[in-house]
Amino acid sequence: MAAGHRYAYPSLIVAIIAVSFASIFVRWSDADPLAIAGYRMLFASIILAPFAIREMRSAERMDRRTISLVTVTGAVLAVHFFTFISSLQYTSVASSTILVNCHPLIVGAASVLLLKESSRRVMVGVLIGFAGVAAIALSAGSSGQALGDSLALIGGLMAAIYLLSGRVLRRSLGIFTYAFLVYLSATAFLFLAMIIGGVPLWPYSIDELLVFLALAVVCTIFGHTVYNWSLKYLPAPVVSTSLLGEPILASLLALLLLGEVPGWTVILAAPLVLIGILLTAIDRSQEMPRPEKDG
Repeated sequence: MAAGHRYAYPSLIVAIIAVSFASIFVRWSDADPLAIAGYRMLFASIILAPFAIREMRSAERMDRRTISLVTVTGAVLAVHFFTFISSLQYTSVASSTILVNCHPLIVGAASVLLLKESSRRVMVGVLIGFAGVAAIALSAGSSGQALGDSLALIGGLMAAIYLLSGRVLRRSLGIFTYAFLVYLSATAFLFLAMIIGGVPLWPYSIDELLVFLALAVVCTIFGHTVYNWSLKYLPAPVVSTSLLGEPILASLLALLLLGEVPGWTVILAAPLVLIGILLTAIDRSQEMPRPEKDG
């Protein structure tokens, strides 16, 4: 535990920076979104395989319910990555990363509307956040941009489901086992979709393969996986605040590396979404149980 606490904050910083490069790498690729997402998951699975196999040797055998939940979670993650990557073909990095990270608002809205159990802070956060989301969505200047914003919102919904199911799975699975099995499941769904959709499985240029590898190593291993590991050791407000890191850093990177300046509506509406996410995420993360299994 001591070592985990010692490395948790630096790990979280690394994870936020790493995941913020995802939209940049995607923009550098000319491949189909299914191929980008599929090879990202494939390479990440291959990298994690030795660690997961070692971890699984000393773990209890998974029951049928766990295997089913892992499979469903992989499918949800596949849709999340496909919609997020697809959205970047139509809308700005700022809009896409803000909307795809609005999952705390979705979870908060569900708790208010369906479970009737959330606090006043969640309700205020949901109202403020979705006011910003609506402003961004309604500011779309073309049908293409509207499609991109819609895809990003679907990606945010899938992220909410993925994180909720991940909390359940991480109670019994180590971080490497969990990440490997979910990534491998997502790989299978994405490659199946490539076959059905007629997207080439091979060949891809060295430049494309390097982009896929960068997404796997930088954004998935050092981003998503390290982030999931650090959550066990950090206070809820820190975890919640960290959710704001990706859209802010990704927008700055897009400005510096792609020369992409977000529109004024996005600039003005973004603080509403980020404030809503912060209010909602802090309250929800304090209610949710922590993962119990070390990685």
